[in-house]
Amino acid sequence: MSTVTLEASHGIDRTVVLSDETELMPTLPLGDVLAEELDLDVPYGSLIVIQPEGALDAMPGAVSYQVGTVVGEAMLGLIERGMFGLDVENRALFTMAASYSRLAEGAEFRHLGLSPEWFRSGLGASLGAYWSGARTSRTETSGMFVSPDFLSDARLHAYLLSCDASFRAPRSTPASLMSFHGGLRSYDEWLEEAERSVSSHIAREVQSSRHAMSRDR
Repeated sequence: MSTVTLEASHGIDRTVVLSDETELMPTLPLGDVLAEELDLDVPYGSLIVIQPEGALDAMPGAVSYQVGTVVGEAMLGLIERGMFGLDVENRALFTMAASYSRLAEGAEFRHLGLSPEWFRSGLGASLGAYWSGARTSRTETSGMFVSPDFLSDARLHAYLLSCDASFRAPRSTPASLMSFHGGLRSYDEWLEEAERSVSSHIAREVQSSRHAMSRDR
């Protein structure tokens, strides 16, 4: 998908990801405002990324970290739009994160000069702020999301289960789950494709678990 990245000198303290179709007022989409007021080229269906000024200068792996936070915020778009049932929201979010975590280890990712460890740290910062209820990663103090391997932390699994009795960490999540081919797509199209892919994966896991339980009886 096309991405338009902006820096804000004030007013935000974390990365914000929006669709270009986000209406600031009725019939006034964000993409049109940026094109008119800032004279920017905003292709239809673009992802608008707004980050605090200097976000890419703060640390050696800042670019990889920021890519991780953007991916995390993009995934949260599915939750904010209610594209999953309440009983699978956390499982779906965890599943997407696990797939991207594996994608980050691939050769294509590394050839871009991005660090898998910093990427996963950025992903953890974004998801950690959401799961913990903190406003930003700077105020998230549980320590569960600091390590790049946060998804394998038993404390996180127990915490999510305590918040959501239906949560189950996926047994195995392929990198291909969130790797979509076929050229550029709009953010809304990506959201729909991600929902279909993850929902199908979870349904297969649930079916597999039921079969396993039946055999054990």
